[in-house]
Amino acid sequence: MKIVHSYWSKPSILYNKSSNEKAFGGWRDKKYEYMSWALSCLTLKKFYPNIELVTDIAGKNLLIDKLQLPYKTVRIDLDCLNKYPEQLWAIGKLYTYSIQNEPFIHVDNDVFIWERFSNAVENAPLVAQHIDDDERDYNFAFNYLKKNNIKIPTFLEDDLNKYHRFNSSNAGIIGGNDFAFFKEYTKEAFGFIDSQLDKINQSIKGSLYAIIYEQYLYSVMARKKGIRIQHVFEEEEKKSMDLVNFMNKYRKKKYVHLYAFSKYFPEYCRELEHQLLLEYPEFHNIIMSIIKNDHSK
Repeated sequence: MKIVHSYWSKPSILYNKSSNEKAFGGWRDKKYEYMSWALSCLTLKKFYPNIELVTDIAGKNLLIDKLQLPYKTVRIDLDCLNKYPEQLWAIGKLYTYSIQNEPFIHVDNDVFIWERFSNAVENAPLVAQHIDDDERDYNFAFNYLKKNNIKIPTFLEDDLNKYHRFNSSNAGIIGGNDFAFFKEYTKEAFGFIDSQLDKINQSIKGSLYAIIYEQYLYSVMARKKGIRIQHVFEEEEKKSMDLVNFMNKYRKKKYVHLYAFSKYFPEYCRELEHQLLLEYPEFHNIIMSIIKNDHSK
């Protein structure tokens, strides 16, 4: 199984600083963004030697030339997205899914593992992290997009009317053996985005848009085709587990995902740095040297 990381650098570098939503990848400081990249790559590499990075020129300069992260392959494909506004930060992931021609699992750079994914996950047609059970986020996002005159695709509206809930998967990891599905899914997602591009401005909150065009659309298309999405954590298991807790390293499910606002809390940032120091001190040294040099300029 090929593991994939992706990094479209434009949102991290240029994102609207008034919202600060994706400056430094959502982290409170760029040193934690660098540490997250390092710990995610290195923990994945322990179990999956075939790990690929899909990025742009600036991303290659950071992750390969500066941080010296040990990806097996590097593809510099994402500069083609620079015509899009940085609010659409998740399209780097979409594009990465679209160019895969073999079974893969894309893993977010704020996910860390201490064991392989299960056989059920590795062999599934489609996979994701867990079923999102917070309907409020999706409901708020749907209404927010409509309020900003973004037209929701009819088949998404139909799915909501049929099931009376959003029933969407979290894309902390996403992928599977049916990589042909991702060609169709990403074509649909980019069609949705491109048809509404004239309505995207600095006031649009990209994360509210992303959970619809990435996560909900993925889930609805799988449902339409009758393809079951295998989750790393099934519903009951997810409810009993705190995904942002680094104690998971020592528990049954050795998996941490510092998603959403957890990246801005000092306690999670400190624990991230502690784990990197504990397991990969040489990469902590590299990062601190980069930060020191940046501050001296």
